[in-house]
Amino acid sequence: MIQLYLSLIEAGLMFKGQTALAQEEVDYILLETYENGTIHSVDVNTFETLFGDVDGNPTYEELSGSHTFKLGDTQYTMTAEEMGYQKYFDQWKEQGLFKLN
Repeated sequence: MIQLYLSLIEAGLMFKGQTALAQEEVDYILLETYENGTIHSVDVNTFETLFGDVDGNPTYEELSGSHTFKLGDTQYTMTAEEMGYQKYFDQWKEQGLFKLN
């Protein structure tokens, strides 16, 4: 994931922020900025929980596929589309953020 994160940093799509509950600083991925100035983001830990199965090869194709992850005691298998991330991966692809190794 490091190459993907470096591309996101370069594009200005990663930032540090405070968690709501623990009040600790974590890395976030900026997904969308709305007209009223609010943003939609995901913290890196959550992103890695959802997409950690492609950690070694986070290409557009791999991220766009089906992923199996565990939240609490429940295991899920969902596509990026079902999770609501596909549109962001499409945008990142258009911006050339998926670097070839």
